[in-house]
Amino acid sequence: MLGRRRRMMRRVRRRRRRRILVGGMLLVGVSGSMVKMSQADAQKIQQTTGKAPENMSEEELKQAMQQTGVQGQPVTPADEQAMAHAEATDPQEEEVEVEE
Repeated sequence: MLGRRRRMMRRVRRRRRRRILVGGMLLVGVSGSMVKMSQADAQKIQQTTGKAPENMSEEELKQAMQQTGVQGQPVTPADEQAMAHAEATDPQEEEVEVEE
């Protein structure tokens, strides 16, 4: 037992950002904080930053949109409903084990 370190793990809850297609447009984010753009715009952001829009923080996504000249589209009630449905059918938080 000497020389062995005890490994501690804890669980952390993390909100999961989503990527949903609605009528040919892409919704990225979570309820209350989502951005609507075309698939081409999402690809442009990913090519420029090397990171998929749904894997970015809200601030990173805003910055990437400014950098690439992508304009977000207005989010409609149908878009909000689609996001709410996606969150209801799939948990919006995921548990991740973190080593301490």
